[in-house]
Amino acid sequence: MKVVAILAFSLLVTLASAQGNYKKVCYFANWAYYRNGVGQYGTDKLDPFECTHLIYGFAVLDGTTYEMKVYDSWVDIDLGGYQTFTSLKIRNPSLKTLIALGGWNDSAFTTQYSELVSDPAKMANFVEKAVIFIRQYNFDGLDFDWEYPGDPGTPEDKENFITLLRLLRQAFEPYNLLLTMAPSCSPARAEVSYNIPALAEVVDFVNFMAYDIHGAWENTVDHHAPFYRRDFEQGMEGAVIVTEAVDYWLDHGMPPEKLILGLPSYGRSYRLADPSQTSLLSAAIGAGPQGPYTGQDGFISLYEMCTNQQNGWSVVTDPTGAMGPYSFSDISWVSWDDIDMTITKVKYAMSKGLGGIMFWELSLDDYLGVCNMGPRPFSNAITATLEGRPFDTSTPAPTARPSTTPTPPPITCTNNGEYYADPSDCRKYYQCVFGVINVYYCPTSLAFNSNIDQCDWPYNVPGCY
Repeated sequence: MKVVAILAFSLLVTLASAQGNYKKVCYFANWAYYRNGVGQYGTDKLDPFECTHLIYGFAVLDGTTYEMKVYDSWVDIDLGGYQTFTSLKIRNPSLKTLIALGGWNDSAFTTQYSELVSDPAKMANFVEKAVIFIRQYNFDGLDFDWEYPGDPGTPEDKENFITLLRLLRQAFEPYNLLLTMAPSCSPARAEVSYNIPALAEVVDFVNFMAYDIHGAWENTVDHHAPFYRRDFEQGMEGAVIVTEAVDYWLDHGMPPEKLILGLPSYGRSYRLADPSQTSLLSAAIGAGPQGPYTGQDGFISLYEMCTNQQNGWSVVTDPTGAMGPYSFSDISWVSWDDIDMTITKVKYAMSKGLGGIMFWELSLDDYLGVCNMGPRPFSNAITATLEGRPFDTSTPAPTARPSTTPTPPPITCTNNGEYYADPSDCRKYYQCVFGVINVYYCPTSLAFNSNIDQCDWPYNVPGCY
């Protein structure tokens, strides 16, 4: 039995590290732990074989010492967030785990990063302490998410940022640590913030944030990740389009294998000024209402969106394929990339020779199976496409297939989202989703472990070895 388990483990590691020979980079947001009910999502729900690279968001910059520091010591340290996250490598040695620094909340409205890169002494200290931080918590590298050099800040930020990255690269090399960064996809932003040829030399890869192009900060509704230029954008200067943004970075010196195309597993929402005016570019008066679980104005997860559709929201799909769908109900309007658009974008990235796919963010995928495409359809569609396999949106993914047996499950739903092991079949398990009992099977040679709510090696599950 041990031999079979080892062979199965080796096969899974090979698949997880391959993803069709592309990178699959997945972010995890530590604040998802605080969501209510079934929306609560911690590191205990992560699958070590789902992605080739996992990035933990976020560490932050101390505004006094200009050093990396833990953002949420309770979730990250006391509850073992960092430890559980990096320990996933025990089960999948091919997995790489990185810590992200910065992000929107920490860097978009402050000059502290500009102050850091303007002072050689601050940079030298930052680099020294960053290496200690990353090694202390067993990460494999740093994802630098400064949003954005030069705004706010100074014009010198663009080159000073490169200086800091070069210092980090040099300090990382003895420990084989990865160095990545996440830029805006706006070409206008790139002109201000990024020396693309220099970035290409110093970072291992770039997590290209090809989303949040439009949102409730504007006074008209629009799709937040338009793929191709739409009719109304023909001849329009300054329009940000995903395909054109990719071409801009490639044309300005970023090797395609270092560019990782970012996809959103969420939607951006607005409040309509007039509920009867729902088409693109209709007037908006702010952010759409919060999702019941994510609890953020102007923002909604994939599984919350599927629930909306099941509750009668109208859905409009672009027949030209230039963008994903949008939907609306009463005063609410939301745009997102559905699974079909996700697959289209993955195929596009492959056709351009890009290094793979990144997405924001794991807790926003439909891990509950609400969308009736099996758990994690967004992530599974990406993997299947990268590996050259079709993804059937009408049925769950093959690694977590529902049972066809008519025998009623030997459980009673009490808690929404809860998992239950089958008492007589080690591979079989159940999940309650809004009162419905879904039945799943672990892959051959694995067993469901109730302690971690994941498929595991049988010798870790009492009675299954």
